[in-house]
Order: sequence, then structure tokens, then C-alpha cells
Amino acid sequence: MASQNQLSRYGAISRVIPELSPAGRVFLVIDSDDTTVGPDNLGNDFPVDNKGVVRVYSIIQDAVNACDSRGDVVLVAPYYTQDFERADCWAAAGVQVIGMGSGDARPALRFDTAGATINIRADGIRVSNLMFMAGEDSIARAINLDTGFFGQRLDHCLFNKDSAADNFRVMVRVGAKESVIEDNHFIARDTGVASGRAISIVGGDPDQLVIRNNYIYGQYDTVSDTTDGAASIGVDTTNLADTNLSGVLIEKNLIVNTDTAVPSLLRLGAGGLTVRGLANENRFVTYDSATADTSKILGGGIRFTHNYIGRDSSENLIGDSFVAAA
Repeated sequence: MASQNQLSRYGAISRVIPELSPAGRVFLVIDSDDTTVGPDNLGNDFPVDNKGVVRVYSIIQDAVNACDSRGDVVLVAPYYTQDFERADCWAAAGVQVIGMGSGDARPALRFDTAGATINIRADGIRVSNLMFMAGEDSIARAINLDTGFFGQRLDHCLFNKDSAADNFRVMVRVGAKESVIEDNHFIARDTGVASGRAISIVGGDPDQLVIRNNYIYGQYDTVSDTTDGAASIGVDTTNLADTNLSGVLIEKNLIVNTDTAVPSLLRLGAGGLTVRGLANENRFVTYDSATADTSKILGGGIRFTHNYIGRDSSENLIGDSFVAAA
């Protein structure tokens, strides 16, 4: 059998994938119960390659396990759904896991137990255009860009809940150096029980981290379970004592806090951390009119340029003087 690269009939679908490596292979993931174009049918259309590698799967983890570190791509079909009840580990360096479809047609990953999560544990992995849905109360976290790696990318994904009482304690936990989190939507409930954090930066030296153009909305509380906590957190640092964080860029994000109890929209510098970087052109909006917002944005040494905060139907420029000390 001839090699099935992106110029073959099989590889024709790869034309929608920018910057696909000539040596890269494309894998498909689709619902196992799809009787029209499910794995059995697609397996006939796209058989094993000349090395005997299966190309069509019903579980993302299985497809990632089949990848080599040479620029392989996993395409997840529109309307695909997978229930997570365990901790998966995507660990093929340089692989791209890309969801096909837009809006509600994007693949949905639903987390059904508190310990269910996806650990990204290799360099250069990209996760794009997937929906991460909390299916239970107090899911520990949806996705973990793990410490000890670099160059990971998360883009165009949606983080939300499956029903009113469901939530993630942390939506994205990042400890990987030179990673990029951009163009994602993080949605928590307007009121009541909610998620703990949209993006949590943790120890492990995640220098040169970029958090750009994300929409973070809702109530994020410190408890993130069936109790209504007393603080709302969009982006924060945790477990970073005695660590210096360098080259961080937090840019063009919109963080909307709907809680009325002591919001923390951006909290850096926790645990004695020193942050060196830039917060540029972000917009912070809070519904809390009773609390001094100046004490709720902690810079930890990061520099602020052209950021705005809106409260009580007003809009005010944030300068260095507005940011409380770490």
C-alpha cells in the first residue's frame, strides 16, 4: 500500500490543517455508535497505513497514543461526545488535537467524576476547538498543561457546565513554559455556586506564558463547590511560593465578574511570587459596586498598560497606581 500522506486521497482532508508537517499523519475520532459514518465505515474508507497503523478511533486517547512525535494530527468529528471518568494523559510531543465543527457542533468532552481530567504531558501539544463540560459538582480541573514541558497551546475552546449545579474547581491549570492560551471562552454561572478559577498558573516555572484574547465570564468563587464562596477569580497564581515568573503576557482578555461579593478579577503575586511581564489592553468588568476594586487586582510586579475596568456603569483606566501590592 502506498504511503498515505497529505497528498493522497486520505490526506485530502488535511488541507484544512495549516502547517501540517509533510511527515505527519492524520487520525480521525468519531462516535462509536454512529451507524452512518462511524469507525467501522470510515475504517473501510481509510484503512491502516503501510505501517499497519489504525487511523480511525472512537476515543481521543487511543488516537493520541497512536501518534508519533513528528507533527501528527488528531481530528475529532463534529457532534462527537465523550464522557470522562478518569484522568487521561495526552503525551505525544507536537501532536495537534483539533475539533471539527462550530458552535454546538464542536466535539464535547463531559467530565462525570471529580477526578476526571486531561493531562497534557509533552512538548508542543496543541488542543483546539473542543468543548469541555463539567458534568458533576466540583470537578478538580478540565485540562492541565503540566509542569516540566513547554510550548503547549490551547485555543478556540469552550469551558462550561452541563447543568446548573455542575462546575470545575479549575478550568485550566498551566505550569508549562512558553505556553499560549488564547481565543477561548470560560463560562461560569451568573450567581450561586460556581467554578473556582478560569485559569490557574501554578509552580513549575511557566515563564513566557501568553494568556491572550480570552473571554472569562461569570462567578468564580474560592470554594467552587455547593457552597457560595467569598471571592471571584478569573486568572490567578497558586502554589508559587519562592518562584519568580518571567516574561508573562496577559493581553486583550475580557474578564466579567458577576459576583457581588469581593471580586478578584486578576490575582498575581500570591505566595510571595514575583511576576515580571505585561498586562496589556485587558478589560475588567465587575458587578460589585460595594468593594474597592483597587484591592482586587494584584500585579505581583507585572506592569500594566492600557487596561480598563468598568463598574457602576463607568469605565476607568488602570495604571500602576491602581494595582495593589502583591
